[in-house]
Amino acid sequence: MHPSETVKPMKENNAKSHPKHGVGIRVIGGVATLIAIALAFLAFALASRIGDVQNTLATKEHEFAECSSAIDDLQMASDYLTSQARSFVITGRRNYLDAYVNELDVTNRRGKAVEVLRLNFTAGSDAAKTLEQALVASDALAQTEMAAMKMVADYNNMQDLPESIAQAKTTVFMREGSSQSELETATSLVLGQNYDAVKQTIQSKVEASSNALLSELNEELDENTALVQSLLFSLHISVALLLCDIMVLVLALFMYVLKPLGDYVSQIESNEPLDPDGAHELHYLANAYNAMYEDNTKHIEQLRAFAERDPLTGISNRNGYDSFLATHTRDIVLLLIDIDDFAEYNNVYGHDAGDEILIRLAKALSVVFRSTDFPCRIENDMFAVIMTNMSTNLRDVIVNKVENVGTELANEAEDLPLVTFSAGAAFSTEGMSDKDIFRAASVALQEARQSDSEDIVFYGEGHANS
Repeated sequence: MHPSETVKPMKENNAKSHPKHGVGIRVIGGVATLIAIALAFLAFALASRIGDVQNTLATKEHEFAECSSAIDDLQMASDYLTSQARSFVITGRRNYLDAYVNELDVTNRRGKAVEVLRLNFTAGSDAAKTLEQALVASDALAQTEMAAMKMVADYNNMQDLPESIAQAKTTVFMREGSSQSELETATSLVLGQNYDAVKQTIQSKVEASSNALLSELNEELDENTALVQSLLFSLHISVALLLCDIMVLVLALFMYVLKPLGDYVSQIESNEPLDPDGAHELHYLANAYNAMYEDNTKHIEQLRAFAERDPLTGISNRNGYDSFLATHTRDIVLLLIDIDDFAEYNNVYGHDAGDEILIRLAKALSVVFRSTDFPCRIENDMFAVIMTNMSTNLRDVIVNKVENVGTELANEAEDLPLVTFSAGAAFSTEGMSDKDIFRAASVALQEARQSDSEDIVFYGEGHANS
């Protein structure tokens, strides 16, 4: 048969006879990879979200600090303007007036603080409305302060007054029929109880509005901080799951690929069939290998049998004899049988007749001896029988077997001349090698040949008639 004719059926049989076992490593790798990609994207999204929230948190913290600073500036500016106005009214010194105007028009801490607060208030909120009311009252109070300072400046005949002071309206504060001078009126405007009450009201509204703003900003800070913590927790979970996924993948690769492959290597080195294990692909590989292993073993056995089989007689040859005797040297009897004058027989009757005699002798040996015995053709006309589980007290059994061989040959020799044979036997003894046993049996055979009869001789016993 052509080699290609044997390969294809084996592949078909493998595909049909080997069902799928185990989990496919491609499935494991694919699922683990998809999970890892999903977790990686999740971790990336969480990290990006955390970055955005942290930026928002930083902005809110900046706004909180800016508003806190603006509230402080607003309060300090208001107090500073009050102190400068009162100092000017009391002393009439120009430097207090100039400091007031410089703070109001140049430094303008109050105006800048108000702009910062307005930007951070929620439009239309109660806090924003309260702040606007406070600012309106504060502007009115500033007009009162500037009117009082203009009165004092006019009283002292000061020239070159700043525009904001020069344009201040004083008439609204002068009572008709009042006997108070401009100085007395100015003093009552900035040092009276009404001034303190208005200023306290303004301060209360600013504080309430500012506290509401700071509380709102603080709540946003707390919310963003909580959100960052939640996102960080989710990120930690996703990273932990990603690590678990990687560990599961590594463990699966070890259990389903690396370990079975290691076992396969050991089994191949030991010239054993593979024990299917691990992933489906390795099951398929093992089954395919085992099919080839079995097929190869059969071929080897066939080749060995062919190498150890005598093509003419069908029984074992010298190779088979050597293999068998190499492992069976205890409690055996080696029997060597040689056809008498076989060369002359071939010359007289022809090689075809000689071959027929050899075939019939081999057949007779196979029929007479036990299945546990081992008949073989070791030379041209020399045969050997290795009888197992034998001892010296079974000598008569051996003689009887040899006689039966002769009888079988006589029954089969109707169309051919009768031939005779000589036999030599040797029992194995302790310490004898296969070569020692063969030499002993050869000596016994030589003695049987010299007896010039169809005899069997046992090594060490001399001639014995069959």
